[in-house]
Amino acid sequence: MRFAKFDLNTYNLTKDLPGGPTLAVVEEEIPEIEMITDQEGNPTRGGMIGYALAYALMVSFVGAIFYLI
Repeated sequence: MRFAKFDLNTYNLTKDLPGGPTLAVVEEEIPEIEMITDQEGNPTRGGMIGYALAYALMVSFVGAIFYLI
């Protein structure tokens, strides 16, 4: 997965130029999230528990946002 972000390094290096700073956008690669597996390719028990906890936290956070709004 790739996403575009503002290049702060170029901006900070050129912010004091008389014509103004150079604004740039760079694309960054994000590694895919994969299930933790053993040597045979089967998901581990810890990996499945971690995924279940992560999804439960995500659902509770979204539910809390809807409840507070």
